[in-house]
Parts: sequence; structure tokens; C-alpha cells
Amino acid sequence: MRTEDAQLLDRVPRSLRAVNGIPEPEQAAARERTAALASDALADLLLPGGVRTSPLGSGWSRDIDLHLLDLPGSARLEALGWISLDPLLHRLGIPSKESWAIMEDGRMLAGLDLHLDPPPDPVASLVNRCRRRGEVRVREVLEARELLRTGYILPADDPVIRLAARVEAGLGGSALALWRDGPALGAPTPLPWRRFRGLPRNWRSALRPRLVVAVSGVDGSGKSTLTQLVTGNLDQAGVPVSRVWARPGMGIGWLDGLGSAAKKLLGQDSAPGMVRVAKGTPSGDLASRRGVLGWTWATLVTLSFLVSIRQQHLRGRGVVLYDRHLLDALVTLDFVYEGVNLRMHRGLIRRGLPKPFLSVYLDVPSEVAVARKPEDTFGEYAVRRQLEGYEARRDEIESIRRLDGCRPAGELAEMVTRWLAQP
Repeated sequence: MRTEDAQLLDRVPRSLRAVNGIPEPEQAAARERTAALASDALADLLLPGGVRTSPLGSGWSRDIDLHLLDLPGSARLEALGWISLDPLLHRLGIPSKESWAIMEDGRMLAGLDLHLDPPPDPVASLVNRCRRRGEVRVREVLEARELLRTGYILPADDPVIRLAARVEAGLGGSALALWRDGPALGAPTPLPWRRFRGLPRNWRSALRPRLVVAVSGVDGSGKSTLTQLVTGNLDQAGVPVSRVWARPGMGIGWLDGLGSAAKKLLGQDSAPGMVRVAKGTPSGDLASRRGVLGWTWATLVTLSFLVSIRQQHLRGRGVVLYDRHLLDALVTLDFVYEGVNLRMHRGLIRRGLPKPFLSVYLDVPSEVAVARKPEDTFGEYAVRRQLEGYEARRDEIESIRRLDGCRPAGELAEMVTRWLAQP
């Protein structure tokens, strides 16, 4: 990257780099690797200049566009280990045709699109991308500067280029000063006329279908690691993805304060009941686990759990990976509120959690789970008791797929990623 462009990049806060289309070094390297692998694999079909990437280099391209004489056929690409993204994107309500992704050593590198037409003009491509997104980012500003330097003519009266010039001024640059027609702006900045061209991009995204993936297993089974890796795979491929985590009795906000105040008033141990049960205290010894009080407290905890899940779900986009889902919630209730009549609470959870497209269960021995989280609140006793609950309730979950949680996490993430992409 040129020195003057690097200076502009340095002025972008780290918190705003992703929304401005600025790749992290690891992302850029994976995209460059994708472009190299794809051009080698389909060299016999590529049109001249058929590997279309950002003017800043393939590392800046969200996906790689290949322009071909003819389509190679799915069998050829699948033999290379490529994954068709079309089925998954269609389930998410995203139009797609001949979208693929390359995996290498169990890790998703990037997505790519196959086309049967010549590469478009790069200036028109830049402008059209801004119009589709409804905004101008730092990426487009730097691309416009690079195109200008390499001899391309920027349209004098295009409002997108004029807006890019104002964003450049906000970064302290002046290469596009000729097109500037107003005060400097921050980045990213929305196109001011976008409201007249249909729903905003974030609204359209929110209205699209969500695809729920439920990842279940005892504490220390590897759920968080697996969801993190699958999230990374999908994000690298350009598939919208988000994560949800909640557990009955944890992160209960104002209820925690209410419970603490009640215990203080009654002169009881101030330690949370969940922690005491996890360490081996019989549920029957706790007032909050007996009679009307126990039933009422379990009801409040269940409702708080469902509210948290619903809020996170509505904020989620695309593939929504649940680190804990129905099976885990039922096992937690059974263990932590043993002795309480939980029939209604189980029914609320079964009805309140969204139905998953894919459910997986990470199966690990208790000693492995405990060794992975030696300082965790849920130690050997809690893990062993919960594993009994998982074994008893696992068959209640429709079409759940068992995974050996002792296998390498990257290998498991590749399996789940490929399952999601199956037709």
C-alpha cells in the first residue's frame, strides 16, 4: 500500500475498521491465498483479466470474482474441496448463483463468485457497490484514489464519487479534492438519497430468514470454541453470521439483586443458589428450591432466560449459532432446580426457543470436560450430574447429531460448516 494511503488508514479508529471494509492481516492473507488457488485451479477457463479483485489487491476483496469462458461444473469444484454456498445463501433469502468457498486445512479462506461475462469497468463496479450498500466506506475512498492514480477517469458529476471525496477530506486526504462539493464527512457515511430507493440495507438484513444452529454439550465440551470457529468460517466466506449465549440462572440482571436482597433479609447465605448446587449442596437445603418460593423463583429465572434469548436472536443476522440451546436449558433446570415442579418451565422453554435447522451435541467424558475448565464454577460434581441429564434427555431433541468433542476443534468446525452448506 502506498505511504499516503497508509497514513489515511492510520486515522481510522480500530473500532471502525471492520465497518469500513478494512481487512485484518489474517483476512487479507486468506483472500490472497483464495485468489491464487482459484486462478490456478481454473486457469483453462479464465477470461483475460478474469480474476477480479479490489484495485487495492485481492486482500481487500470481500469475495473473489472469477470471469470464465464456461462453468467448470460442480463435480470438478467439489473434487477440489470447494463448498457451494448457494443452498445456504438461498435459505437465508440472499440471491446467489455460482457462489463458492475454498477451505484449506480445515479453515475457510474466502468466498468466490463465478461469472460468464467479461469483468466490468472497475469505476462502475465501485460506484454500483456503494449504491447497493447505501454507503461510502474508507475502502471505496482508497479504491477511488488508486483508480485515479492508475489512469482511470472518475465521473465528474457522479454523487457517489463526490461523497467519497468528502469522506476522503474527513480522513485528511486531498487526491479527490476536485470532486468535493461539501464539508468533510466521517466514514462510513450513508448515501443521503438512499431512503428513496427502498428499505435501508440493515432493515432488509433484519427481515431476512435466520438459520439457527444449536450447539449443545456439558461445560468444557468445546461449545464456545466450536461456535467461534464456525462463525469465523462463515464470516470469511461472506455469509452473515451471529452468536447467541444464555443459560437459565446466569446473567439475570435485576433478579440477581432481588435474590441477594431477599437472602440478606432472611439471614441466608449470600452465595448464588446455582453456585451452591454446583458445588454439591442438595437443592432441598435451599429455600429458593422448595415449595412456592422455589417454583416462583424458577419461573422468574426461566422468563429472564427467554427474554435474553429473544433479544439476542432478534439482533442476530443470517446463521445464528447458539452456544447452548434447548437440551442445555433443560439439563440446567433439572440440575439446578431439582425438587421444584418444572413442568411449566420446561414447556415455556420448549415453546420459547426457536427451532434449529441443525442441532449438534458435543460428547466428552467428564474428566476431559473438567480438565478443560479447572477453575470453573461447574466442577467435577456438576459436570458428572449434568452428563447424566444429557444422556437422559438427548433423544428428546429431534435429529441431533453427535460429535466427539475430543477431536480437533478445527476438524469439527469444518464438519459443521459443510453440513450447513449441504443442499
